[in-house]
Amino acid sequence: MPPAALEAGALYIVLFARSTPNDYHWALYHHFSPTRGAKFHIRNICDAWIEGHEDTSGIHKEFLLMGFNKIAQIPGGDNGTLRSLVASTPFDTPGVTCRTWVLDVIRACIKARLVRCLSLDQLEQETKAFGFAQFDDTANNVQPRPVVK
Repeated sequence: MPPAALEAGALYIVLFARSTPNDYHWALYHHFSPTRGAKFHIRNICDAWIEGHEDTSGIHKEFLLMGFNKIAQIPGGDNGTLRSLVASTPFDTPGVTCRTWVLDVIRACIKARLVRCLSLDQLEQETKAFGFAQFDDTANNVQPRPVVK
């Protein structure tokens, strides 16, 4: 079955399953062309957070991918602005997690008017609920993974 369609220019919150139904790895994914995108995330390695930003054409194939939650449409001229906001969001501060870092990037994107969001808290709760609803299908490798618009 072909992967779910992603919109060129769209920015998504992407969740990846962990061992329990209410704990996820959070990332952002910008589908900047019809066949490629950029995954922005941080990873915890040996009690330290490191950046893991990379361009990819195979995010649909990533292990334990739960799905995509569209949060914005980024105009082509703002790709550099998005990358700059991602790069300037601190990830090595006390208490940071992949979830809080993604929310900090989104907060910066809201301030820069790349993302329109009335309530970041509501977006976080909706994303967590989406992850919880997708846990069993992810564990059973049901394909394709969903795209929420």
